[in-house]
Amino acid sequence: MFKGTFGQAVLHSAMPEGFKPTGNFGVGDVKNNLIDLARKDPDKFALVAPNIKKIGDEFSTYEGLSVGLDDIEPEYSKRDPIIRSAKSAMKKTNDPNKIGQILFQAQQKMLAVSREHKGDMGLMARSGAKGNVTQLMKTVSTPVVVGDPSGRPVPYLFERGYGEGLSPAEAWIGAVEARHQGNEANTAVSAPGEMSKIMAQNMNRLVVSQADCGTKNGIMMDAKDSSIIGRYLAGSNSLIDSMKRRSIAKKGGRIKVRSSLTCELDEGICQKCSGRDAYDKDPDIGMNIGVRSAQALTEPLSQMALSSRHGVSLVKGDADKPTGLRAFRQTVEMPASFYMRAPVAELTGKVESINKAPQGGFDLKISGSSHYVPPNRTLKVKPGQKIERGDVLSSGVPSPSDIIKHKGIGAGRKHLVHALKDVYDDAGIKVDQKHLEMAARSQINYVKALDKVGDVLPGEILPYQAARKAFIGSGSSTPVSKSIGKVLTQPALHHMPGTTISSSMAKELRDAGLKSIETSETSPKFEPVAVAASRTPLLNPNWMQRLGWRYQKQTLIDAATSGEKAELTGYNPISALVSGNFDRRDKGKY
Repeated sequence: MFKGTFGQAVLHSAMPEGFKPTGNFGVGDVKNNLIDLARKDPDKFALVAPNIKKIGDEFSTYEGLSVGLDDIEPEYSKRDPIIRSAKSAMKKTNDPNKIGQILFQAQQKMLAVSREHKGDMGLMARSGAKGNVTQLMKTVSTPVVVGDPSGRPVPYLFERGYGEGLSPAEAWIGAVEARHQGNEANTAVSAPGEMSKIMAQNMNRLVVSQADCGTKNGIMMDAKDSSIIGRYLAGSNSLIDSMKRRSIAKKGGRIKVRSSLTCELDEGICQKCSGRDAYDKDPDIGMNIGVRSAQALTEPLSQMALSSRHGVSLVKGDADKPTGLRAFRQTVEMPASFYMRAPVAELTGKVESINKAPQGGFDLKISGSSHYVPPNRTLKVKPGQKIERGDVLSSGVPSPSDIIKHKGIGAGRKHLVHALKDVYDDAGIKVDQKHLEMAARSQINYVKALDKVGDVLPGEILPYQAARKAFIGSGSSTPVSKSIGKVLTQPALHHMPGTTISSSMAKELRDAGLKSIETSETSPKFEPVAVAASRTPLLNPNWMQRLGWRYQKQTLIDAATSGEKAELTGYNPISALVSGNFDRRDKGKY
């Protein structure tokens, strides 16, 4: 027998067996189960979904909720002790960092109290029907702390909520954040549109070109991660559906799955590495899943830009970390003036000394090389510690360009995936990781030749798939335990050929169950190239395809000056459009 509220019982009975939500479920649980049903049985979903909507319509019409003054009345007995405790702790310190910690701890306690607020407004927020608990807290309890225009917390304790009315001081301080968020929301609507164009241009070459590239490689993922649904297990190519995912999740641990990051096609991407689509089908040959993923990633950016305007967001405790649209843009654009950039080690060695710098921050000596950590950072290393090239030295935000430079294309792609995932998670937006992997594969995909290799001249930039041909077959099988310092010549997990194997990389490979890998003592001289997403399309060696982006005049001049040639068919549609031969050809080419 089902135990729960009357509304939960009605929804529980309306869902088919195997997809009934359990426990104290809400709107999100019903939605997730409906998504699972749509993937597993689209025909049954077509019958169940309208029935669920009908139930919602009937309840809205005959049992609709109304909000009165009693719904926004503060619960003083729960709120005031939290305020008194925070005030008492703040009087004992003048350290801004400690004051910030006190405020954020109080904010989390207030958020927990607000989740249990009585009345219809609390009921709607908890169920996910309208509003959220953050908005509820600001109204019936107190925001506790607000941010300045840069997003840093203002060291002032708010003791009242919007429903009760702010004091003059609270209103004055809060107005700064309110004006900034309003202005940002009004001026930020064009930025998501621009990012949509940029990401689509970067990803439009990811066309499904054949059924299977034949790789046994993949990436490691948590068995409980819902993003494994719709993927294929690396090696066996067994499909992971919602039912199999539950079975895998019970065992726990990590599993190796196919991914666009590890697809071994020279052009396009195969069905097995791209995974199933939203309809639980393999994408058709010729489908431009890159553009679809770009749309899926950029559509929520408008929501990020507008969330603060509607009081959905909270000022965060990590002042070293930008959020929302600003964080997304910085991550993919990788500017030289990277906000709160985390310094990284330039070489592998030992931390010999750490001294306070006269201008603030710290001076570090790593195996004879000087490194500087700016002020207001928390060190992540200590004297005598062994570190590797590219390891982060302090708090802050690691730039993807630094990871790519020091740890290689594979590590850079993995970092970009997780950095973007953090952006969406912080905004409360769920996005399929497969889209992020396609974005990382598209943007981090070029290398520069340092020496002459075959027909490639020094300084020439070319796609990684073309450069990696110089590595394939040049190595021999090596035990992972003896591979440190050698160069990878075959893909291993997300690591790409041409990467020098470090101690941490060898451990990662061993943990994934790899016993031996293909390596070489030397490496063809290529180095990864990391540029802004808005400039990545300009690295395309096909000048005609570059005409689909910016700087068309300069592209034509450069192409004519250098005598560049262009293929009229390929996985980028621009050449076919320019030449007037737009059509579908072999293996999904335009």
